[in-house]
Amino acid sequence: MLVVCTLFAATAQQTSLRVDFRGHREKPAAVGVISRKGIVFASADDLAAVLGLSGHKSHQTLELSASKSRLKLTALNPFIIASDAAHRQTILQLSTEVLYSAGVFFVPLRSFLEAASHWLPSSVEYDDQAGVLLVGPEGTAKAYDISTVEMETKTNGMAIRIPLSAEIRNVEHWLRPDGWLYLTIADARADVASLNATSPEGLVKKVVAIQSPGSVQLSFKLRSAPESEELTRDPSTGDVIVTLRMPGSVKPPPPLDDPVRNALEQKRDRWAMDVIVIDPGHGGKDWGALGVSGVREKDVTLGIALKLGKLVKRNLSDVRVVYTRSDDRFIELDRRGKIANEADGKLFISIHCNSLPRKPSPTRGFEVYLLRPGRTNEAVAIAERENAVIQLEEGYEERYKHLTDENFILVTMAQSAYVRSSEVFADVLQQEMESHAGVPNRGVKQAGFYVLVGASMPNVLVETAYLSNRQDERFLKSESGQQKIAESIYAAVKMYKQRYEKLLEEGKPIGEGTGSPSDGR
Repeated sequence: MLVVCTLFAATAQQTSLRVDFRGHREKPAAVGVISRKGIVFASADDLAAVLGLSGHKSHQTLELSASKSRLKLTALNPFIIASDAAHRQTILQLSTEVLYSAGVFFVPLRSFLEAASHWLPSSVEYDDQAGVLLVGPEGTAKAYDISTVEMETKTNGMAIRIPLSAEIRNVEHWLRPDGWLYLTIADARADVASLNATSPEGLVKKVVAIQSPGSVQLSFKLRSAPESEELTRDPSTGDVIVTLRMPGSVKPPPPLDDPVRNALEQKRDRWAMDVIVIDPGHGGKDWGALGVSGVREKDVTLGIALKLGKLVKRNLSDVRVVYTRSDDRFIELDRRGKIANEADGKLFISIHCNSLPRKPSPTRGFEVYLLRPGRTNEAVAIAERENAVIQLEEGYEERYKHLTDENFILVTMAQSAYVRSSEVFADVLQQEMESHAGVPNRGVKQAGFYVLVGASMPNVLVETAYLSNRQDERFLKSESGQQKIAESIYAAVKMYKQRYEKLLEEGKPIGEGTGSPSDGR
């Protein structure tokens, strides 16, 4: 913080910006600002006070909360994590990093207002000519660009209108032969819950809305395939209108080699679950944990991994198996995620064995972990033990210097799109292991495992059992025990794949929407 304060003193001058509450001039206010390298930074604390947001600070992070939204800022980082009332997260990127001095956060004002406008309770405009912030009455901000779908049945088909509350330019559409109509609307935000509750009408049997960080996808399941479709824009409002014509109308369907449709199909095909990455923990000079009788964790994890790979290859012919290691060799933790990404993996499973310092110990059972900051001392201790392997790597201080408590939010946020899918697989995995592995279930937990940081795909780490427990150790070192664990993990992979691809076929990625994918719907 001393470095930041010194930098401010040398390069920035602090002043204030007048706030004009439209229609309420009797409410004078000001926001502290700093000009640095031609960019105006505003005090996030002052903005929160002006907009009626509550603020909470911890570990150089600031969380701003309104009734239906939350913004999380991190010092010296250009990213904000925004959450809505349903806890759906979106990553916002500012034009430059958030500054921090003497306990005060400063955000690049114009960039912040543009990026966070959907999550602020009032509309805010920055008039740099007049040097004033214009704040509208509370509730005037438009939370969503897309909130409703209007459908009108006509004699020769149907018209679907998507009202837009903001100017949207980039819209693509595609009608699949199986009766699914897809619309991708770039740079938009949708009220997913409201759209998914849209009542069917006429040709439309079902409406599915998917919010991605950069776009909204609306999928319409049609009762029958129309002869043609046409996308137009209302010149007066900018609304998107899709006209569906039934057989007998004049316009033929687009040619099969339509470039937009082909591009959309290729994008969807990329999400097919065709590669699974299996990561046997430890290896080579890294033995991992040692059991009561000296069983090495690296040998057990490799045995389970190879048995799991054989099951996948034998029974899921459309899935390619990639190992981070298939023999007794040392692989750096950050290299394991790179291997997974280079293989275009769709699911990453890291296999480990648990252990306690005191041996023998009565504690036994398996645990499934997700990548998040640890909630319990036990989870933190397990992650620290698994992460300690980096000390065997050359130059680890430089390679892992970004994995600090303050920056953990950044190194994990690249996986925000996979959080729900990871949760779904973790839930399926614990159910299968509880039913078939014969090891007590200690539940799904979370901790900051470095090996999961770099894998840009749904991922989990499974601690299969405790080597520090005599009964668990006997089970883990036996061929039959390793086979049971491998079969349990395979059963979870198979079930997850079936549910994932069913939802993908319907135009709805696993983990999205109001229904839980774990219920098989």
